[in-house]
Amino acid sequence: MVSAIVAQNTWTVAATGALAYLIGSVPVGWLLARMRGVEVRSLGSGNVGTSNIYRNVDTGLAVVVGPTQFVQGLLPVLAARALGFDSGVLVLTALCAVIGNGWPIWLGFNGGRGIAVATGAVAALNPWLLLALVACYAVGAVLHEIAEGVLGGFLLLPLVGALVAGAAIALGCVGLLMLVLMRRLEGVTTDVRRYGHPWRLVTMRLVRDQRPGRPLVGRRTDA
Repeated sequence: MVSAIVAQNTWTVAATGALAYLIGSVPVGWLLARMRGVEVRSLGSGNVGTSNIYRNVDTGLAVVVGPTQFVQGLLPVLAARALGFDSGVLVLTALCAVIGNGWPIWLGFNGGRGIAVATGAVAALNPWLLLALVACYAVGAVLHEIAEGVLGGFLLLPLVGALVAGAAIALGCVGLLMLVLMRRLEGVTTDVRRYGHPWRLVTMRLVRDQRPGRPLVGRRTDA
């Protein structure tokens, strides 16, 4: 995959990746919440994404933020496809968009979980991958275990990618999984020093995306 990327116009590929990062990095949820006088990072999970806004700011606002973030992942990959790039560059573009959401320059490189942006990027990569993700999300919703459903979806993606989309897309799905896990573990060393119980804490962060001092609803107590 790397050799295929290098063989193409390096500057065009770099520009496409940079643009994907910038599009993904726009903190839509944070901006809209700020327009209402709310600092969403002080509430609930401290996340600037759809779920935290839904629980702690406004349902209608979440309805706007979720699809917008989806498009932030979708459009860069579609643009790369329209430019005629191969699967390797499409994957690179998808990863850059998700990195932008998770580590935006505008918020000190500490942004959202990247789930909605990653879902949009996956939709542009292959519709079967999107179907696998949505199915896992639906199972999680039915069982009232959304975090586990999301994790299951991204764990399943590399296998589905290998079966229906080829090696480059499958490797890209592994990259997306790694980014999702990295965002769930953001600040974990600080939490371990403060609360102890490292294995339990890491497990809760990875599986349930729960962090001490950050209730689903209400003000953070860990700041």
